[in-house]
Amino acid sequence: MASTEGFYPIIGIQDGLDPDQHQLLREVPVRMEIDDWFTSDKLIHVNQRALFFPAIWKFSQTDPHEKLSWFQIAGIHGKPFVPWDEPGAKPAVEDEGYCTHNSVLFSTWHRPYLLLFEQVIFELMKEVVGEYPEEARPDLIEAARTWRLPYWDWGLKKPIDGNPRKRDYTVPSAVLQETVEIRLPTAAGYGSVQNALYQFTMPGRITMGDPSLEGRDLDLRITASEISDGDQTYIFPFDKCQATSRHPKGTGVTQDWIAGKQDNDAIVQELRDYRWDSGSKTEGTRNGNMTAGLRAAFYRILTIETFDDFVTKRAPNHGADNPITKDHAYDSCEGLHDNIHDWCGGDWTEPDNNNIRLSGHMGHVPVAAFDPIFWIHHCNVDRATAIWQVLHDNSWFDGSDPRDEDLGTFSIPFRHKDKPTDPLRPFHKGDGAYWTSSDVREPTALGYTYPGLERWRYTTNGVYDKQKHLRALKKTLNANYNGDWSAAQKSRLTADPGQLDGPRLASLRDLPGTPDDLITHDYVVNVIYEKFALNGNKFTIHIFIGKVPEAPPYGPQAALVGQVSNFSTEPGGIGASRAGCANCRAQQADRSESTGRVVLTNALITRWKNQIVHEGGRAGPAVLGGMTPDHVVAFLRAHLDWRVTSLGAPVDLPSLRVSVAVGRADHYADRTKMSRYHSYRAAYEVTQGRPGGACPEDCLYPPDLAYSLPTQA
Repeated sequence: MASTEGFYPIIGIQDGLDPDQHQLLREVPVRMEIDDWFTSDKLIHVNQRALFFPAIWKFSQTDPHEKLSWFQIAGIHGKPFVPWDEPGAKPAVEDEGYCTHNSVLFSTWHRPYLLLFEQVIFELMKEVVGEYPEEARPDLIEAARTWRLPYWDWGLKKPIDGNPRKRDYTVPSAVLQETVEIRLPTAAGYGSVQNALYQFTMPGRITMGDPSLEGRDLDLRITASEISDGDQTYIFPFDKCQATSRHPKGTGVTQDWIAGKQDNDAIVQELRDYRWDSGSKTEGTRNGNMTAGLRAAFYRILTIETFDDFVTKRAPNHGADNPITKDHAYDSCEGLHDNIHDWCGGDWTEPDNNNIRLSGHMGHVPVAAFDPIFWIHHCNVDRATAIWQVLHDNSWFDGSDPRDEDLGTFSIPFRHKDKPTDPLRPFHKGDGAYWTSSDVREPTALGYTYPGLERWRYTTNGVYDKQKHLRALKKTLNANYNGDWSAAQKSRLTADPGQLDGPRLASLRDLPGTPDDLITHDYVVNVIYEKFALNGNKFTIHIFIGKVPEAPPYGPQAALVGQVSNFSTEPGGIGASRAGCANCRAQQADRSESTGRVVLTNALITRWKNQIVHEGGRAGPAVLGGMTPDHVVAFLRAHLDWRVTSLGAPVDLPSLRVSVAVGRADHYADRTKMSRYHSYRAAYEVTQGRPGGACPEDCLYPPDLAYSLPTQA
C-alpha cells in the first residue's frame, strides 16, 4: 500500500494507460455491472476475483487508526466528524461530515471519493499478486491493471433463476454470501475466503465505539445517535456495532445488531414493483404494475436537460414572481439515490424499554458508507452521472443558479456559492492540490469509464463520431430502462375495457403489431418540502392511489404507488446533539427546500385496463374510466392520498406541498431516440384544501400552466 506520509495522492488506476489523460479517445478499462463480473467465467475475471476478495477483506481489517483503513475512509462521509488527510483542519460546520447532499456538488464530490476507495483496493490487489508463484504473476498483474470497482445496476431487471423471460430487480449475488469461492495460491488451487461485500466487520470485532479508537491524533469513536420526535428521545446504538446491518430486526441491543444482520430479501421486496393479480393463472398473462417503476425512474433522470436539475433535489427558488416552470424541476439523480439508501437500510425497529431503536446503516448519512453496498450503489450513481454527461455534454454549472448556494459540510461554509473550481475536500491530487469538479468532469481522465460510454468504439475515419455514439447509447438505454415506452406500446396493442376479451398488458413479444410513434398523457405527483422540517430527522413521503392502510409500515401493497425519501439529513437527527448543530438551525431558519417526484402513468394504465375498483375514497368515480386528463384528474381527486412517516410513525409536515401535474410523453418507434416528458400543467383540484396539498396560492406553477376539469353542465 502507498505511504500514508503526507497527503495521499488520489490519481486513479493509471497503470498501462495513455499518459495523455485528456485525450478524447483515451482507452480505459470499464467498471462492470457487479453480477456480470461476479458470475463471469472469463479467466481475467476469475483472476480479478482472486485478487479482489482477499484485498478488500484486508482493507476492511486495516487498523482504524490508519488513514487508508476502510474505517477512516468510510468516516469521511459522516461520522466520526473528524478531518481526513487534512491535519489540524477545523470544521466549517460542526457535527457534519464532508459529504455533499442537497447540493450541486453531490455527484462530483462522490467521484473522487469512489476513486479513493477503488485505488486503495487496487494497491492491495497488487500485494496479493505477490502471494502467487512467479509464473502466475503476469496474468494476475494484467487482471489487477484492468480491474475497476463494479457497480450495482439497481435500475436493471435481471433474469431470475436463469430464465431470461422472467426478469426483476435483485440484490447482487456478490453481497449475499459471507464467504466466496475463488482461485487461491494453494495446492488445491481454489477455496473459500471471507467476503467483505457481505458486511463491513470491525477489525478484531471491536465495536464502532470501542475506547481503543480514542487517542493518538483523533477521537475516532462512533457514538450512539439520539433522535427526538418532540415527545421522546430515541437512542440508535451504532457505537455497539461490530459490523454493519441491513433491515435489522428485534428490540434493544440484540446479538444480531452487534454482529451485523443482513436481510437482503427485504431490500428485494422494496425494489420490486407491486403487480396486480386478477386471479388469472393463464400462462404468460400479466396484468400490469401498481407502482412507479424503478427502471423508468432511472431512465427519466437521464432525460433531464440541465446539470443543476439533474444532480440535486434542492428546490429552485420560487414564489409569486418566480414560479417553477421547468418540466424536470422535481426529478433528480439525488432523489432516486435517496430511495435506494432508504430501501437498503430499512425502517426503524420498535423501541425497547430504554428507548433504544435499530436501523440499517445505509439509511443514515453519517454511517452509510460503512456498509459495502454503499460503494457499489454510489458507483451506479456515478455511472448515471457519466451517462447523463455524454447525453448532455454541453451542460455544467457555474455558481449562478440559486441552488449552487451550499448548505454546508465539514469543509464548506453555509451559503457558500459552489463553483466548478472549488476544492472537493478532503481529496488531494498527485500534486497535492485538491480535486475540483472541473478536474473530475471526464471519467476517462481518471482511468475508467462505463459500458456503452467508450468513445473510442465510435469513430468514423479515425475521428470521434458523436452522433453514432449517441444513437447506440440511446438504443441501449431504451432497451434496458424505458418501461414507459413499453407500457405505452402494450396499452396500445392490448384490448381496452369494454372490448372483446383479450390480453391485458402482456409482454410485447407476445402481442401482435409493431411499435409506433406515440404521444400520450403523462401524470406525476410532485412534492416540495423543507429539508429540516423535523429538526433534521429523516422522513418518508408515501404516495397512494386507493385506500390507505390504517397505520405504517406501508410495505408493498396495492395502494402504495411510490415514495420520496428525505435521506440527506444529519444534525438534529442522526449524529448530533439533541439541540442540533448551528448549520442545521440556520438551514431551518433559511427554510431550505427539497423536491421529489412519483410517476403515476403506468400505475394508472394498470388500473384502467383491469378496471380495478377503488373503495374508501372521496366522492368520485370508483373505477378509472380512461387515460385522458378528464378521467384521470377526477379519479385522482377521489383516490390520491399521501402520508408522511418518521421514526416509523405518521407525522405532520406543515411545509409539505403535494401537487399533481398533467404532462405529455413523446415515445418514438425509432429506438435510437429518447422519449420526451414535457408541458406539465398543475391539476390543483386534486390536492387543494387538504393537509399538505398544493393550491394556486403556493405559486408552484405559472397561472397559465394549470389544468382544470371541465365544468359539468
